[in-house]
Amino acid sequence: MSKSNNPENRSSNYQTRDIYQVCKDSFQKIHGHIEKATPQYLQSFTNLQDEYLGIWMNFVNSSLAIQQHYASKAGINTNATEALTKVVHDSTEEIVKSYDSQNKIAFTIIDATRQTLKTINENATAFAELNEKIVDSWISTWVKN
Repeated sequence: MSKSNNPENRSSNYQTRDIYQVCKDSFQKIHGHIEKATPQYLQSFTNLQDEYLGIWMNFVNSSLAIQQHYASKAGINTNATEALTKVVHDSTEEIVKSYDSQNKIAFTIIDATRQTLKTINENATAFAELNEKIVDSWISTWVKN
């Protein structure tokens, strides 16, 4: 068995390392895997959404085509009144406005979240620096010069 594959050697390596470095290395490994997988996840989601929208468009167009075919074969008058045309047009405009509003809200939430994370990061750094100074102060009180 090679030296690197020997469980005893790996175990002894783990025992002699600083725990903070072990934790840091572990976190960096996890972070690297997440960083690598995220773009693939986002691309898969985008592809799924594109496929869904294409299927939805096909479903609506197919449904309208078959209804139009039946109406034509049955001799049904499909002329829309001005009032009905206005209702459909106005409804469409309201749906589009609602979707745009939803997008603006989502973008605002994302931006606010980004700002919050930035603030948390800045505060965490400041908090760590403050704690380091407190520890240094406490230690200097107890350690002989």
